Amino acid sequence: VAGKKGMEAVVRESQRNLGMYGKKSILFIDEIHRFNKGPQDYLLPFVEDGTIILIGATTENPYFEVNAALIS
Repeated sequence: VAGKKGMEAVVRESQRNLGMYGKKSILFIDEIHRFNKGPQDYLLPFVEDGTIILIGATTENPYFEVNAALIS
């Protein structure tokens, strides 16, 4: 996923899959610590409502680099 347009496309596809097939999508983001607050905040409502299952990998301490709501 590169940039906001890419994220929006992933979310749209995930919403479509959930609506049509009742299947949640898994989104794996390598080096999630490189995403600033904006993209992380954008994904949050879709993680909270179950549209997306987010798995993030990082070499940094996630408590300092990743949105606290995404960690929980």
